[in-house]
Amino acid sequence: MDKRSTQLMDYISKAIVHPDVSGFEALELLDIRSRLASREPLLDEPSKARLEELDRQFLEMSSIWLERISQVARLAEMRRRCHVLPSHWWCWG
Repeated sequence: MDKRSTQLMDYISKAIVHPDVSGFEALELLDIRSRLASREPLLDEPSKARLEELDRQFLEMSSIWLERISQVARLAEMRRRCHVLPSHWWCWG
């Protein structure tokens, strides 16, 4: 796996365990996950498994993050402005 993908996953894995993130920090994590989506074809099998585990953790935190994001932005409007792909399920709240 390339170094940048490793760095992005490391960042997410450290940040994801803190449910007290702000809405802005939650948005940043969604953006990082989207950057990883474009790198998925470059991932080896262990890295894909790690990303799947991070995705599971994303799902566990989704209600908390949606609440925090709602305090600082309208997620539906942001998805439209940023042209979020339907395959980027983590941005759909």
